[in-house]
Amino acid sequence: MKGVIFAEIVRFVEQEFSIEIADAMITKSAVASEGAYTSVGNYPHQEALAMFGALADLLGQPVPVLADYYGFWLSSRFVELYPEMFEGYTDVRTFLRDVDGHHHREVQKLYPDAVPPSVVAVIDGEELTVSYASHRPLADVAFGLIRGYIAYFDDALVVERTDAATGPHAARFIVRAAARPASVAA
Repeated sequence: MKGVIFAEIVRFVEQEFSIEIADAMITKSAVASEGAYTSVGNYPHQEALAMFGALADLLGQPVPVLADYYGFWLSSRFVELYPEMFEGYTDVRTFLRDVDGHHHREVQKLYPDAVPPSVVAVIDGEELTVSYASHRPLADVAFGLIRGYIAYFDDALVVERTDAATGPHAARFIVRAAARPASVAA
């Protein structure tokens, strides 16, 4: 897995919790890299899982909650780091529709050895279904990314997650309009 994801995990913990918590997470996780990541390096995804596990132990929070929070945070970092990725998009539905066919293809041009997850998004009327599959157990991060992109585009949408029957590291996300509050009769 590309080092940018690992470097951003450390940055996330430093910014959202503290430098001391980040150091404790790295120490407790006992990762081979000792938390020193380059954005273009390749690292085993097990190191990310070990860091999330250590962070969960340190904070007393479930790993899925922290991974989702990281994904939400990471969405704004991707906007900052890769603004060209968002050029020409005005809504989350068309952006997500193009993740697999356009954005992941661009990643593979830059990093031919990268193996991004499969993200297939289908727009059906006002609803978007995103099918996610990976050989890495990071669907919680994907959930946070989708929520973060909804916030970035300031769309009045919500996302619902269900685990997909296609494999252990697969999920389906349904993005639809947020329920409108009932109007008050005068």
